Amino acid sequence: MSGLAITIGLLSMIQLGESHFVSVKVGQSMAFTSFALCLIVAALECRSETDTVRTTAGFDSKQMNWAMLVEFILAIMVTQMDAFNRLLGTTELELREFAWTLIPPLALLALWELGKFLVRRRGAPAPRT
Repeated sequence: MSGLAITIGLLSMIQLGESHFVSVKVGQSMAFTSFALCLIVAALECRSETDTVRTTAGFDSKQMNWAMLVEFILAIMVTQMDAFNRLLGTTELELREFAWTLIPPLALLALWELGKFLVRRRGAPAPRT
């Protein structure tokens, strides 16, 4: 289910880039950044099948925290540095374009947290995603 939500979000970014920012390349760069941010959300959410991501125990792994920070930095570098743009076919994103890339990971976070809330409320085992 989470894969479907990510896919819908990424396809929406490509479409938004094409229709609103008049550039498929911008849309692809937005989708690339959104995907990296969705991976961070997935890493946070997969730490527990039922506990919310807001628990402090979720951030106890220094290696995981470093990996998420590096992932975030690389996601920005890929669309902001000319060398990466040429290598990966991305383009530099403006601040408002980058702001749009936050919607899919935030929606994924909200959906995942809602699912966990419902599982905790029912007291049933969490479904596998």
